Amino acid sequence: MSPVFETLPSLPTRSGTQCLPPVASFETNFESRTSVDSHTAYTEFVGELDKSPSDTRAYRLIRLSNGLVAMVVHDKEESKACAALDVNVGSLADPQELQGLAHFCEHLLFMYLSAHGGYSNAYTDLEDTCYYFEVRYDALGGALDRFSQFFIEPLFTADCTDREVKAVDSEHKKNIQNDMWRQYQLEKELSSPDHPFSMFATGNYDTLSGAARRMGVDLRERLLDFHAKYYSADIMRLVVVGRDSLDQLTEWVVSKFSGIQSKGLTKPLFKGHPLTAREMGQMIYLKSIREQRTLDLTFALPDLKPYHRSKPAQYLGSLLGHEGRGSILSCLRKRGWATTIVAGRAPTSAEGFDMFKITVSLTEPGLENYTEVVRMVFAYIQLLQSKRPQRWFHDELRRISEIEYRFMEKYDAVALASSLASVMQNRYLSAECMLSDSVRLKDFDEDLLVWTQGFLKPDNVRIVLAARDLDVEFDRTEKHYGLDYRTEPISEQLMHEIRGDLEYDELHLPEPNQFIPDNMEVKSERHDTVCEAPTLLKLAEGLELWFKQDDRFFLPRGNVRLLIETPRAYESPLTSVFNQLFMMVLKDTLTEITYDAEIAGLWFEIRDTIEGIVVHIDGFNDKLLQLLEILVKTLRTCKVEQTQFDVYSREVKKKLDNARHSEPYGHVQTNTSFLNQGIMWRFMDKLAAFDLVTIDRLQLFIDSLFEQTRVQMLVTGNFEEREAVAAASMVQSLLGSRALPEYARRVPRALLHEPGVYVHHALMPEKGNVNSCVDYSVYTGMTSDHRGRVVLDLLSLIMQEPFFDQLRTKEQLGYITYSTERKYNGGHMTLRLLVQSEASPIYVRMRIDHFLREFRSRLDEMTLEKFDGYVSSLRVAREEKIKNLFEESGRMWRHVSSGYYEFDRIATDLEILRTVSQRELLEFWDMYVDKQRASAYISLAATIWSTKIAQPTDEELEKFGDGVHAVHGSLEHDGERVLSVEHVDRVLRQMDEAGDDEERALERIISEYESMVKGEADVEKAVAKMRKPASHVRTAIAMAREQNKPVCGKADNGLLNMGVVRSPSGDWLFREASAFRATLRQSGAPVPTRPLVPKY
Repeated sequence: MSPVFETLPSLPTRSGTQCLPPVASFETNFESRTSVDSHTAYTEFVGELDKSPSDTRAYRLIRLSNGLVAMVVHDKEESKACAALDVNVGSLADPQELQGLAHFCEHLLFMYLSAHGGYSNAYTDLEDTCYYFEVRYDALGGALDRFSQFFIEPLFTADCTDREVKAVDSEHKKNIQNDMWRQYQLEKELSSPDHPFSMFATGNYDTLSGAARRMGVDLRERLLDFHAKYYSADIMRLVVVGRDSLDQLTEWVVSKFSGIQSKGLTKPLFKGHPLTAREMGQMIYLKSIREQRTLDLTFALPDLKPYHRSKPAQYLGSLLGHEGRGSILSCLRKRGWATTIVAGRAPTSAEGFDMFKITVSLTEPGLENYTEVVRMVFAYIQLLQSKRPQRWFHDELRRISEIEYRFMEKYDAVALASSLASVMQNRYLSAECMLSDSVRLKDFDEDLLVWTQGFLKPDNVRIVLAARDLDVEFDRTEKHYGLDYRTEPISEQLMHEIRGDLEYDELHLPEPNQFIPDNMEVKSERHDTVCEAPTLLKLAEGLELWFKQDDRFFLPRGNVRLLIETPRAYESPLTSVFNQLFMMVLKDTLTEITYDAEIAGLWFEIRDTIEGIVVHIDGFNDKLLQLLEILVKTLRTCKVEQTQFDVYSREVKKKLDNARHSEPYGHVQTNTSFLNQGIMWRFMDKLAAFDLVTIDRLQLFIDSLFEQTRVQMLVTGNFEEREAVAAASMVQSLLGSRALPEYARRVPRALLHEPGVYVHHALMPEKGNVNSCVDYSVYTGMTSDHRGRVVLDLLSLIMQEPFFDQLRTKEQLGYITYSTERKYNGGHMTLRLLVQSEASPIYVRMRIDHFLREFRSRLDEMTLEKFDGYVSSLRVAREEKIKNLFEESGRMWRHVSSGYYEFDRIATDLEILRTVSQRELLEFWDMYVDKQRASAYISLAATIWSTKIAQPTDEELEKFGDGVHAVHGSLEHDGERVLSVEHVDRVLRQMDEAGDDEERALERIISEYESMVKGEADVEKAVAKMRKPASHVRTAIAMAREQNKPVCGKADNGLLNMGVVRSPSGDWLFREASAFRATLRQSGAPVPTRPLVPKY
């Protein structure tokens, strides 16, 4: 019998000088109330919530009679409404014999919700399971009614149990090759076996259905027991955000959620710490999938949640993870040993225990010298301990947090709801602090900081070294992910050295931050109307300057975006590599200078693009333009040091190598883009050119990169017009370039496909992934067709839930399943459907085809009321208010950088949407999407095959139809690997000749299979799988019988001469994407929708 983890009724008082603060009371400052409509009792907090002065939302905190605590949030400008309910129980509460049960409960409890323009999701953490949804603002009441019923009377239907176990299993399988999940599970497995942290939280088919079967128990019954034991209103926190009044929101919450049962529970607490003396002092070596080198130092800490006012881990993380002069990272970078460092409270912490983690991304030389890196980390820890806590540094952090909170921007309602519901679970957090705790740092507690940093000692550390090329003999394998590793005590020599006195002259505490803003004055005045478009200030050779002063948010924030167009940046795979490498070297050069700016609320990015280089800065405007000058000046004068070249050329190579290990859906998305974008270099193109990368060639590239440029610039926020003009002049002056002629610009264009059905087959570059993927695009006219654009958006919205429900929920084809739309600049629009699955890509593609054929009748039979509901949902989505300056600037920049300058696009779309009819939607479907009705049908399916699936040869693709391949692939999926494609084809022909139904055809196949594998193991298992009512083989046989008119498109024998194969149904099948792509025409450049007339 499995042991039961020992629980505690409550956490003990901390020994020593640090005692736990009192638990927050939900009695003080709460007054009794009764709801108006339902006459239900509840209490309301009447104290003052610590709300940011810039926050325009209104909040009310209430506690229901069953113990559930809720925050209702009124936002008069919110076009969507949402709710999040956090249950204070997670994977730590899993029974050891059914690991993953909490995650499985989340899957089965909360089914997909998309009606009324909404969506839903959930996640399971160590001590929380959070469920959340979003709907149209006027549908919140009904949605809350349905949402509450999940927790009052959950269905947990028996027919969904096996289906959702498979969904959990599929979710796990998509993560098997993910290094983050692999290392996380290894760290759990190597923690104390007496603590539930050591278990497998995700779960899979074996730990759920398999374990239940071995124990002879009913999994659904055990799930019901788990839910009955832990899902209590007492440990639930709810946040509801909507446009409705606080009174209405309160009424809904009280009337709908008071019915959740109270079981008088507190959250489960577990005895001990996951990292005990047995686990500390250990050195763990693990083999990664990707090309990476990371060093993790993990320290066991007591629970720090009670000390939320002083946040000791934030203070220590800010110093140990600092990137300025005198920091650990600065010293490591000078040696060429590391590229990044992250330090702070580990996300793997929960109530009762904490962990502090320092993660260093190493270079190859850093990997060789990892023990010296460890010594340097401990040298800095010793420095902190010798200096004692620095009040001035804490005051800087507090000052920055106060500024951030005082001028806090609005963010997404769902993010607010889910994060706030989680924050509200901290039982040491008083009601007053719930809104501010995640941002504000308050108290300087020197004794607490000394006590906390005292845990950062050699005897209390566990070190993990992860790399693909470790020179270590691995002697163990983690059971759920197949991860190779080795563990041994930290060497006596290293332990002796880090226990002794360590000194590095380069290490010192940071200097005062000069980028903390001083002037917070708002320059703009309020007006009755808001301008939706920026003003074109200048349009001359080499410069296009747009400006908009903030007239919406009135905060001391700014946003500057500029594109430095330079044709050299992307003219070949080699120059693309040079530009990517240049960006890394540049960021390395800037780090010590700009790190303080980022800490002080100035975010920036510099990245390479097809057109050149993008610079983007966002944050408090006081010193924003000062940062812009530093960035552009460094950009123009950058000189590459040999150490930088050695480090970052390896980093670029590593990134390109790691692209091989992307998930299947990542590969097909790349291939789809490659077959639709006029300019694109893939990772294999860049790798082929990498041998030509030298430091001299790189420096020559950088020096010539800005000879001719064109600057496209957008300045928004708390600036004046003269500041924008001066900033643009400064940028041009620092660049010192000649103007780039219009004819020399590298404007992104799209590739145009002729009518026909095109299928690209590719093989996964790495062998470990069990999944394949299909990215299916149906072309639906040109992006310049404004009306068609709106109809496509409406169609995409209507299709999302049915597609997910059919292929993901009902057919269980794969965890990653979605439909969307995509519009290519100057080119086509597409309806896209993507499924990542263990099944054969041909089978999956046929299932997508089948869904599309069936979906037309759904559109035809849709009631007018339902159609109007979808139209209303799309309208509400279009009318959604901009929440912050970053979002507003991003919307304007998309219109500027697209080349269309369609600033009134939302108004245009809304005007069109008012007149779109259901008949027009059907006509659009028939014109573009219906393969049999469309006169010029175009589709492209990018497929990628797992190496664990036998891919048909070109000869087989040409000779046998998709139905034959789908049946053959499904047999393989069910464990049958004996029958050839020829066998399957013969049986299907016999089926047609004899007029057999699918059942008889299946028995023919099984009979043929059994005759060929007499006496072999697992025959009965494979046959049983084939005979299941929903088996892929049955479905594939049915699809093989469906006769469809071929969609041949334009005959082009030239394609056949290039190795493209023509299937029996007339589809064009190809493997060499580059050769096929070369046959496609390019679109013209986007044409502006308005005259571009500059103010000056």
